[in-house]
Amino acid sequence: MQSMPASAESGLGYELAPVLAEHPGQSAFGLLQHGPAALLARAVLADLATSSIDVQYYIYEDDFTGILLTQKLLEAADRGVRVRMLLDDNNLRRSDQDLRLLTAHPNIDIRVVNAYRVRARWFRPIELLFRFSRLQRRMHNKIFTVDGTVGIFGGRNIGDNYFDAHRSANFADFDVFVAGELIAEANGSFESYWTHPLAIPVEKLSPGDATSADLAAARRRLQERLPRAEDIDERYDRARAYLVDILEDPEASLVFAPAEFVADSPEKLQPSQRVPSPVLERLRALWEDARSEVLIESAYFVPHRRGAKFILGQAAAGVRTRLLTNSLAANDVTPVHAGYAKYRRRLLKAGVALFEFRREAEGGRGRMALSGPPSGASLHAKVAVFDRKITWVGSFNLDPRSAELNSELAIVIHSERLAAQAAAMIERDLEPDRAWALELAPRAGGGSQIVWRGLRDDRMIRLSREPDATAMQRMIVGVLKFFPSIDRLL
Repeated sequence: MQSMPASAESGLGYELAPVLAEHPGQSAFGLLQHGPAALLARAVLADLATSSIDVQYYIYEDDFTGILLTQKLLEAADRGVRVRMLLDDNNLRRSDQDLRLLTAHPNIDIRVVNAYRVRARWFRPIELLFRFSRLQRRMHNKIFTVDGTVGIFGGRNIGDNYFDAHRSANFADFDVFVAGELIAEANGSFESYWTHPLAIPVEKLSPGDATSADLAAARRRLQERLPRAEDIDERYDRARAYLVDILEDPEASLVFAPAEFVADSPEKLQPSQRVPSPVLERLRALWEDARSEVLIESAYFVPHRRGAKFILGQAAAGVRTRLLTNSLAANDVTPVHAGYAKYRRRLLKAGVALFEFRREAEGGRGRMALSGPPSGASLHAKVAVFDRKITWVGSFNLDPRSAELNSELAIVIHSERLAAQAAAMIERDLEPDRAWALELAPRAGGGSQIVWRGLRDDRMIRLSREPDATAMQRMIVGVLKFFPSIDRLL
């Protein structure tokens, strides 16, 4: 996989500038649903970079996709591109030493957000107990911008299971490619986190100076550890060809529309501050303004009392709501399901259509050929379409953690054309080979019960208990959902 040369008069942003000038007040958008395409789009954009790359993620794994992207960032830095990486500390797998070696490159800077004071990972549960109010708050934002003109935003972190490259389990996710005016707002948000006191340069976490010899050794280790996907070169060429097509005919390949960039302040991560979430406020306003339909995917859905009351009110007002979240078997955080399960019956009675993503969801989104088929799937997307006119894509889950603790961001796109594309993608995920449809059915002894309908072995089936879940998972949820404040703790 060869890097693409870049110069001051090349790159996607430069080439798109004339057509963007024809759409004042608008940005350009393209949806990225397939995992490999979303990964390689980032790789190609890094190859096209001529001046800067800003990377902000909650999770940045040290696996195939993380190593691949790190190599691309190093290659960009070698060309003189300024690379800044802003990473949350909670799930940081790479050691401080490994990160510090990368900063030996004069064009690479790395900062860690809301860092644990004791760097030994085994001590983290202990420190969490003593500093819970601060350490439970995490930077969940996800930004990848290039040259201040193009970028990718959405639900994906950097890791194999976010790009259909994991050997056992993968997330169904959703990103959007953006070019134009909106990137300046994203860069402003990035800068606010980069300069915040909670963002610590990695050199301060790992004492000692990294040398050019250290950097050379780090390069060799990256190359040695990079596994080969059978078709990665071919896929990379297709991703590059797709971006070339954009350059040649952006009006056909992209959607131009007015949009909003909404992000929480880094002050939300300070336990002493009670900072409202503009992301939550904007989502509520969009939902409240909906008049006919809301289509939504949320990996974690814990509406709490106020949220459930709001959704029930919208349903009573005639707004058709279809919502997809994870089934118990597909949820990677079992207790979260308890905070959602307690509201299912009430929502179904009100006419809200609930769907649950299947652990064995068929018709995947294009796997990266590293090994055989994965053993399970999980939903990770955070996307919504309002009245087939407005599309919401971001990092925000419908749960108290996103609303009150984590910092989040979202992009709001005002375009019927893009909304139609996003709605079609969501509706594909609602199909019976990918999701269980929940219904209320009469119970033999009176009353009603929840049943799950879906397609298995080419025939429709109906189940009367949580599909594919283990006895232990069912027991945990059965106990936790009766705790009155469990959804507040999730």
